[in-house]
Amino acid sequence: MSEKDDGARKLAEAHYQVELGITQIFRITGTADAEQKINEPIKLLEVNESTFPTGIMPLHFGPAPTIGVNFPSVIVEVTPQEYEQIKADVLPLPNGWKIGPPIPKPPVPKHVATSAT
Repeated sequence: MSEKDDGARKLAEAHYQVELGITQIFRITGTADAEQKINEPIKLLEVNESTFPTGIMPLHFGPAPTIGVNFPSVIVEVTPQEYEQIKADVLPLPNGWKIGPPIPKPPVPKHVATSAT
């Protein structure tokens, strides 16, 4: 796994934890040439049931080294309906971007119940 792939996974996991309405997160990919550039940001498409439909509005962020993300990032948050429109090519992603592989939601940690005696 590349450092950028690892950063994308860590960023997605952090977003799944803080945004309870997120149902799916996908990598967004650009051209092969663009993706090879060291300064190309990690791009994520977040499907969030709790957001409002605003179309495609990429939000740019700097690196987040405190969570292990050493690359800038771009987040595109959409409603489930907007996601369906993206898949149907009704609502296009900018810059020739394509929906890439999904980043699965991490499993919920199982807490061991303890009883006071």
